[in-house]
Amino acid sequence: MIDYMTISETAQLLHSYEIECDESDVRQWITEGKIKASKDGNNYLVDEPDVLDFLEDLSKVGSAYEKGIDDQTKIARLEKEIKELHKEVEQLECEKLNLELKLGILPF
Repeated sequence: MIDYMTISETAQLLHSYEIECDESDVRQWITEGKIKASKDGNNYLVDEPDVLDFLEDLSKVGSAYEKGIDDQTKIARLEKEIKELHKEVEQLECEKLNLELKLGILPF
C-alpha cells in the first residue's frame, strides 16, 4: 500500500531539501502539473517519488537539461557551459604551473 502525503507533509518534505515554500506554493505546483497528485474529495494526495521527480526537475532549471526549453536555448546554455569549463581548465593549468614552480618541479 502506498502512503500518500498531504500538502502540509509535502511542504515539510520540500523544506528538508531546503526548498523555501508554503502550502500555497505546493498547491500551485500541483495545479500547474509540476508535482503530480491525486485528489481525494477536497484534498490533494502526493506520492513521495513524485516530489522527488519535482526536485530533480527543479535542479535542472537554468541548465541545458531544463524541461520544456527549445533546442536553441539548450545549445546556447551548453555553449556557455563549455566556455566556463574552458576558463576553469585555463585557471587550473595556471595553478598547476605555479605549484610546479614553487616545488621546483619542471613543468610537463
